This record gives sequence, structure tokens and C-alpha cells, in this order.
Amino acid sequence: MTYLSSGSSKEIRAGDIFHATAPNDASMICLALKVDETTILARAVTSQREYAFDRLSGEADRDGVRCTIDSTVALPSEVHQALLGLDRIYSAETSGESHPLTENERRALVFAAQYSRKDPEAYDRLTAEEKVELILLNYLIPANRS
Repeated sequence: MTYLSSGSSKEIRAGDIFHATAPNDASMICLALKVDETTILARAVTSQREYAFDRLSGEADRDGVRCTIDSTVALPSEVHQALLGLDRIYSAETSGESHPLTENERRALVFAAQYSRKDPEAYDRLTAEEKVELILLNYLIPANRS
């Protein structure tokens, strides 16, 4: 897989995972599905929404909301694999039931958010519980409440 420094979308290939942000600062971990000369077709892992990002600008417009690729930094293999696993689970869900996150999946989401945040120092000051809540909220994942 090819990843460039933060913000570059020119070398993303199908199967790569990258991070994008919406205007409301919502985080999107995206899986590149298809890449051609002008467009990166990607799916947000947690919401399963598809976006067509322009390869030059790194921007996608969906329903009037402009999202921007802000990080293409390579994730460690175990994090990448956990996120691919989540994508498979969420893409197969049909009953409307939410998938209870495993500890590895939570770690992968926290790791991805930490490395894509504009202010990693502020993120580091959060408690573990605040980090989990932030991840669940940003990635639109229902909290697993017991």
C-alpha cells in the first residue's frame, strides 16, 4: 500500500485506508474502493456511506456537504486489519443491530483518531473514557451500554 504524508490524495490506491473530515469536524475513516485518474471512490467504514473524492483537491461533496481528506498516513498493520474487519462487519449488517466493539476495534478507532487529530496534544489530555466517547460520537457508533 502507498501512503503519502498528511493531506495528499494523489497516491491513494484501492484498499488503502485514509482519514477525512467533514465541515462539522466529524471524523471519517475511509476505505478506498476504486481509484481512477480523477476520482477516489471510498466508503466511510463506520457509516458505510460512499464518497467520490477528487484526486487533486482531496475533496468530496455528498448531499451538499464537502468532506476533505486530511491524512493518508500509514496505519500499523494490526490497526489497518481491525478497520478492514469493521468495514466487513458493517457492510454485512442488515438487521439494524449494532455491532458491539471489541477491545481491538476500539483501540484501532482510538489510534486512527489520535493520528488524524489536528491537535494531538489536546487528544492526549483526555481521559480514557472521554477518548472512547469521542470515538463513538465522531464515528457515529452507538455506545455499548450494559
